[in-house]
Amino acid sequence: MTADQQLIKVEIPPDPNDRSYDGRGMSALDTRKRAFVVAMMEQGINPKSAGVAAARCGFTPNHGYKLMRDPAIIQALREEATKRMAGAALVGVNVMLEIAQTIGHKDQYKAAKDLAAINGFTAEQRIVVEHISEDSKAQLRQIREMATQLGMDPKQLIEAAGIIDAEFEEVKERITLTANDGQGIPIEVDDSEW
Repeated sequence: MTADQQLIKVEIPPDPNDRSYDGRGMSALDTRKRAFVVAMMEQGINPKSAGVAAARCGFTPNHGYKLMRDPAIIQALREEATKRMAGAALVGVNVMLEIAQTIGHKDQYKAAKDLAAINGFTAEQRIVVEHISEDSKAQLRQIREMATQLGMDPKQLIEAAGIIDAEFEEVKERITLTANDGQGIPIEVDDSEW
């Protein structure tokens, strides 16, 4: 972050009576239980916070233990946590963008690479090596025979099966190349060791 940029944190206190953004779980709760869920989200969940949140909402502190085991409250907490995580994802992307755009930042390349990957741009190198065993050779012979019996082109069937049929033969003759050493003197190049 440069000196010109400052992180501005704006907190908008939730209106406890505003239920317009409530999901199914929060909508199912009465006012006190809803207030308990809001209090738990504000405080964070730890062993003591359930009692404190319960007391803030008009319950006895010991009742916080029971409230934290209520399936309706658990569902509402999950809903609210999911909403917070969605917002946190935006914060994470903004931080990655800032790092990717900060020239010389130690993690600039990693942030740029991760942002590209998030958007489907990945560098991938795939090398596939397949060996043809005697069984594969037998399969090729069988495909050729069946193609001949059916009056079809065997190459089409082999390609459709994803098999690459290739022939090779070893070159046994010695090749001598003549090159120029840059001063007009021919040099013989022996490829027998290649």
